[in-house]
Amino acid sequence: MKAAQAIREGGRAGERGKSRCARCGAPFHCGIDDADGCWCAKLPPLPREVYADAAGCLCERCLREAVIATAAPGGGPGG
Repeated sequence: MKAAQAIREGGRAGERGKSRCARCGAPFHCGIDDADGCWCAKLPPLPREVYADAAGCLCERCLREAVIATAAPGGGPGG
């Protein structure tokens, strides 16, 4: 299984590149197979534990909220 396929399946993918957010359920476009890559790669990485809790890809809104929450004092896993 390709990594892109595994990520889309973790994000509850339907049609090629179309995913559902693991947190809020909103549909979004996963660009991992796009020429420029996915928009999520342009955001700061989250701690591995945050991704494990999400059990899939997050939409842009949820990912941005998670980035802000983990950057805040006391944010992130166990904080």
